[in-house]
Amino acid sequence: MFKLNLGWLLSSTICLAIIASPASAEVNPQSIVQIFQRLEILEKKSRELTGENEVLKHQIEQLKKVQKQGFLNVDEQIDEMRESLKVKAVTPVTPKKPTAAVPVVTIPPAKPIEKVVAPTQKPKESTETPVAPKTPTTEIKTDGVKTIPATTEDKKEAVATGKVRAPTAYEKETYQAAFNKMSSSPTAATQGFKEYIKLQPNSPLAANAQYWIGEIMYSHNNYKGAVQEFIKVLQQYKTSNKAPDAAIKLGYSFYALKNWTYARRTFEDVLKYFPDNKNAVSLATKRLEKMKAAGN
Repeated sequence: MFKLNLGWLLSSTICLAIIASPASAEVNPQSIVQIFQRLEILEKKSRELTGENEVLKHQIEQLKKVQKQGFLNVDEQIDEMRESLKVKAVTPVTPKKPTAAVPVVTIPPAKPIEKVVAPTQKPKESTETPVAPKTPTTEIKTDGVKTIPATTEDKKEAVATGKVRAPTAYEKETYQAAFNKMSSSPTAATQGFKEYIKLQPNSPLAANAQYWIGEIMYSHNNYKGAVQEFIKVLQQYKTSNKAPDAAIKLGYSFYALKNWTYARRTFEDVLKYFPDNKNAVSLATKRLEKMKAAGN
């Protein structure tokens, strides 16, 4: 519309200039050519601006669609996680002692991590050793995880009672190799934990490996990535001792993203599904109070 009005204006100006000029005056053809050339330049610029405007509109629409889809995906994962936790709360894991509480091993996340010395046995060798019937066994601790000895009889008992079995020597060795890289090379540690989960998904340390992937992303301010990884802990390892910690860090990640709705919902879920974990309950309560005070 602009370029049509401009062309009409310039054309009218030229005509008026010719009509209004004295009869004796001569019209300079070169000046008329220059005016038309300028008109063409202005029309060209107008077309270019119109084209750029259309491109920008298209890019904005695409960005809106991508952002909307991202929030929809997170929304679906949160709903799946909540449904999974609801099923867990209704169905007790231990058949001998049914209880309404969520059957998880509640170990405080702040507990110092004990370094595991790599065993000398080869991965394929068995770690089962004969134990005298009356000889007490020692408890193995790896990254804050309480386990029981992995003898044949204890494995059967672990299945029946829901206790966590002890990791094998190879499982401890490969897990510790990835864990030791967290400070010096977070990228290598992340890759190591992912490979560990892929090759040993049933290991008692698989939940820990998944948790630390999310922790690495959270510590490097990759909060969107942390959300995805912590949700995996709650979906795939909801009965592990890392589930309460993952739920708290999931809420912290939403808080850092200023997604107050999901942050509040996650902290409320911690109070609902992990009431026996005093540390998780305390952290969730404090953050909910902070959000309320800030009007979020």
